[in-house]
Amino acid sequence: MSTKPDTDLSYWNSQFQFTRLLPHFADHVARMGERSADVTLPFERIDHGDDPRQFVQVTGSPAPGTVLPVFIHGGYWRALEAERHRFLMPTLAGIAGAAANLEYRLLPHVTLAEIIADTLAGLNALIERYEVRLLIVGHSAGGHLAVTAAQALVDNVVGAVGISGLYDLTPLQWSFLREEVGLTAGDLVGHSPQENWQGHDAGHIVVAVGAEETPEFHRQAQMFASSHGARVLTVDGAHHMNVLDALAQPDGVLARAVAEIYRGAGGSPAPHR
Repeated sequence: MSTKPDTDLSYWNSQFQFTRLLPHFADHVARMGERSADVTLPFERIDHGDDPRQFVQVTGSPAPGTVLPVFIHGGYWRALEAERHRFLMPTLAGIAGAAANLEYRLLPHVTLAEIIADTLAGLNALIERYEVRLLIVGHSAGGHLAVTAAQALVDNVVGAVGISGLYDLTPLQWSFLREEVGLTAGDLVGHSPQENWQGHDAGHIVVAVGAEETPEFHRQAQMFASSHGARVLTVDGAHHMNVLDALAQPDGVLARAVAEIYRGAGGSPAPHR
């Protein structure tokens, strides 16, 4: 749980509300879409439910027994889209020869518990269809979902990278999300990785955080790592939105971290195309 006793809205918004903290937030979101529109890789869509947002898109041809990187986007569980993050797929597919991009339903139309269920359903669909093990990568709320899934699907996950992720959800009940999507303490109970990883070894988990992130994101990464054995990776010069550049660039520090986990799990480098 959070060690900050202050439940003041303005304090927690100063830690979480990037639409106001980052002057060019909208430009970053728009640029992500532009970069993704330029991606020419072919994708196959696999539905994991009846809702239009319940799907995974896969590029490449995952072979049985291999390790498949999967990306889960952020947006505080209430915004953004998988398609806007396609710009990350060339690097992930370049590491493993294939990659997946997972979509899920959003708050307030469904609960956080249902979003986690969507995530697990999508990942299980990949495991069953391709007979692969997973390397899960997620940003922000997607970092929470990635680390949550790594514990829930432990037998089929070789590692996870949470990028500026949320591991202690307690403070979010005192943030702008309370009014924006009606998020309450009850919605968050039982869904914090900080609590759910008790008794489990997170040595195969990397919790990355931009050096220019707010103190709360640094606190959460350090707390999760010290409690459960994960590794903290600081991305120099990065804030909450441009931190993904270190994953999009093949020589970026986050791309190298994913490649290291992939090789450590027995994955062979993807052939040059």
